[in-house]
Amino acid sequence: MEINWKYKIDLKDSKVFDEIGEKRGISFPEKLKDFIIEANAATPDKIKFMVGCNEKVFGAVFSFNRDETEADSVFDALPVIEDKNLIPFGIDPFGNFICYSIKDEIVVFWDHETDSVESTELSLDDFLTSLYE
Repeated sequence: MEINWKYKIDLKDSKVFDEIGEKRGISFPEKLKDFIIEANAATPDKIKFMVGCNEKVFGAVFSFNRDETEADSVFDALPVIEDKNLIPFGIDPFGNFICYSIKDEIVVFWDHETDSVESTELSLDDFLTSLYE
């Protein structure tokens, strides 16, 4: 199923991935880089996904541009998540983050109110394929 990404903002500097990786002590995954380059700051036309038995909403991809003023920025999200193995790449309409787990190579949902993490049990590609209206 093809996803249309609306309101994309072009990534200004791909060195941002090395900077984030160095700061978090991780190697930034190539598949996540490719996804961000394709959909930086964009909103998917298919916004719903499942975490266990609970339906969630994908609001937008974070912008990975420094000094972003038109979209939610990953640079505001990174300091909030203590687990350095999680890279937030999206946000829901309620302030929760959609993250990539470096350790498990899957997408997880981070709840901002409880600081809890729930697994989608899906790789990034499978997660994106699972999005529905």
